[in-house]
Order: sequence, then structure tokens, then C-alpha cells
Amino acid sequence: MPTGLWLALTEKTEKPPKGRKKARKGGEKATEAKDLALEDLLELVCDLLAGVRQTVLDPGFELDVETKSNRNDLVTAVDKRIEAYISEELVAATGYPLLGEEGHSVSSFAGRVWVLDPIDGTMNYVTTHRDYAISLALCEDGRPVLGVVVDVVAGLTYTAIAGQGAYCDGQPLARVNETRGRREVVIITDIKEIVALPRLTRCLVESRGHRRYGSAALECVEVAASRAGAFVHMWVSPWDIAAAYLICVESGVTFTRLDGTPLDVRYPGSVLVGWPQAHTELLSALMRQVE
Repeated sequence: MPTGLWLALTEKTEKPPKGRKKARKGGEKATEAKDLALEDLLELVCDLLAGVRQTVLDPGFELDVETKSNRNDLVTAVDKRIEAYISEELVAATGYPLLGEEGHSVSSFAGRVWVLDPIDGTMNYVTTHRDYAISLALCEDGRPVLGVVVDVVAGLTYTAIAGQGAYCDGQPLARVNETRGRREVVIITDIKEIVALPRLTRCLVESRGHRRYGSAALECVEVAASRAGAFVHMWVSPWDIAAAYLICVESGVTFTRLDGTPLDVRYPGSVLVGWPQAHTELLSALMRQVE
């Protein structure tokens, strides 16, 4: 791990030592926004997140686990310090503001905006020590144009640039199966969705199986990587899915709200993610219950 990165993450961000500036808020532009090529930005982000991944695996300081909205909504010192560090580095390098789960806000999505979840799946990070990710997207006027999802434990990096396909560790992801229906795929969802959507239970029984990982970003890329055929979730935030959305779309996945309306990653809400035919059939089955 680079020495500067270790120091940035191990120092207290709330009260930095003299001579060290606090991490910039995402909405503050340290420099004038730069017109940088997406390919160059992808290289910058991948290099940055490679170092951050090592810190997540072995932070060298106490996690200091806290709860947020409920007892299962956790945040650690690692989440906070990584977000502060990534924000400081990216805002300084590019001039683009950053929206992050752990407090960095933006005034609007006009122009280019970074969208970050420093650890997507914090409960897994704290308890099971697997199935969590770093998720980082770049949006232009609210539309993702660059996405990176790092599966921290597996050591896999999923990337996409709009119009250029999706990749895993630099290797192209094959386009997903367009004709396989809901009965022929594995479906990823959670108990909350099963309770709230009774017709989903039948879909799961008729499918090839049901899985749950606890990280929306990883659950989406499971679909993009053709290891699952669909993902159903009633509530995600922009930082959960902005990067994964682009990776999915670039691999041929259909990505909408639960009612089939187009997804706008700027707003929280439900998602129905799936291979094209599986998505069509799931949408039809789920919507019949509210007709």
C-alpha cells in the first residue's frame, strides 16, 4: 500500500493534524473541472481503488462500528475514511464533485459528478467478511458514463465505459442470454421483497434457485456476469447501483424500476434487473398482482 494512502486513512479525519486539510466535501470543487477522457479517468480510478482495496482488507485501525437508520444499517470508520480519501483525491484530480453514502453531497447532477459507495455491504464486511464491494461511478448530467465495482475479497474489478462494453479485470464480459426466461435462471432477492411481493414467491419456486448476497452492486454484476438471471430489490440508493447499472447495461441486461419504468440513478427506489426475456417475464408476473 502506498505510504500516503495508509497515512490518509489511518489519521483521524474528524480532527486532522496541523498542516493537513480536512477532506473536501463532495460539493466543493478544489480545482476547475477538467475535460478529461473517460479512458484516462478509468485508469485513474482503477489505480486509486486498487490501493484502497488493500486498506479495506487490512485497515490497521479499529472498525468503530456504528448504526445509522436501523440496527442492520451499519457504518464503520473504514467507510468514512475511505470516502473522505477518495473524495479528496478525485476532486483534486478532476474538479468534479462527489456524492457519497457517508455524507458527501452535491447540489445537482449537472455536468460530471462522481457517485461513491465506499463499502457496499458493510454488514458483510463486519460479520461474514465477504461479499462487499467498492462502487464508483461517474455521471454526466445524471447518466452513468463510467462505472467500477471492485469485489474486494474476490479481487475482481468490473468496469464499463458507456458504449464500450463491460469488462472484468480487463477481459470483456460476454453479452447475457437474451432468450432464457424466468424459469430458467437464478433470481437474487431478499426476504423483504418476498414478504412484500407474494407473487415473487411463486417466481422463485419456479426458477432455478434463489440467492442473496447483501451487496446491491455485487448482486447486479452477478447478473451482468451471467451467474444469475435477475435481481429484484425494493429500495436502492444512487450510490448502490450507479456503477453497476452501467456495467449491466453494457452487457445487455435490462435495468428498470419494479414497474418497468426507466431507471434514473439520481433517485432512490426499486430495481428489476434481468436478462431481457427473464426481465420481461418477471415484470409480467409481478405486475399482475397489482392489476
